[in-house]
Amino acid sequence: MRKFTLPLAIMLAVVVVFALLMNANDGAAPAKFESQDDHAATHTMGDPIVRDVVVSTGAGVHIDPASLPAPGAINEWAEIRTVETASTDEQTRVRITYQVFYGVRGPETAELPPLRLRFEGDGGSPDVEAPALPVSVMPLIPPGIPDEKVAIRALRPAEPRTYSPYPQWLALGLGAFGAGLVYLMWMRGLLPPFAGPLPFRRASRELQRLANQPSPGRAACLVLHRALNETAGEAVFASGLEAFLDRHPEFGRLRGTLVEFFASSRRLFFEDGSDGEAYALCLKLARQARRLERRTS
Repeated sequence: MRKFTLPLAIMLAVVVVFALLMNANDGAAPAKFESQDDHAATHTMGDPIVRDVVVSTGAGVHIDPASLPAPGAINEWAEIRTVETASTDEQTRVRITYQVFYGVRGPETAELPPLRLRFEGDGGSPDVEAPALPVSVMPLIPPGIPDEKVAIRALRPAEPRTYSPYPQWLALGLGAFGAGLVYLMWMRGLLPPFAGPLPFRRASRELQRLANQPSPGRAACLVLHRALNETAGEAVFASGLEAFLDRHPEFGRLRGTLVEFFASSRRLFFEDGSDGEAYALCLKLARQARRLERRTS
């Protein structure tokens, strides 16, 4: 039995050591530079240059974003516009778009600088360096042609712009302004066709409707007082009659009738209270004032 135990233990130890070595190799999969695009074409000022760098990686290995170059100028003739990455379990592709902003007078060869990338993951990975990439740059103007003989490209027409929202807002604003203006004119009586019946014209109609009432004197006086107040824009009393006539001289010829009206109104409301000829006086005054009002409106 002892004869078979020692060889068996040795065989098991060998198997265990081999398995450990295999596992150790699987975990260590360092990133390695594979390739980058070859730029055989020539470029001129303004051209973009797309550079694809491919790095092989193992599972669990990923690029450190801090090692990626930042957009901006890299030297006196080119700048980085964008930096993009795409990764799988086997490789990482870094795409960098440069743009040439330097004009040359003759063909020149320049270099995109080497690119050092850092990867992180199981087993650790050393930095990966993509070598410098040579590119050819050509002048915009062919060699041998003087500047004054260069044909200038025609100007591009301006791009049409839509102003569709603005006319609507302009029309809405003008409409609101016009409505406000009309309202103010109507409030100030500057729109006769829309101003409605004038005070004494309306008073004449109301007085005619009182004709069949048994004692229309009080109501008639109230109608006349209201027409006078509306015409004056304030309450008009007997003591203020001269001031009213000064502001409305068109009613000057009615001075005597107006004095008689205020006296009749005082008797009706503050003395004997009899109607008397109050209604007839109010109707006469309203009709005369309506004619004068019509001439001056």
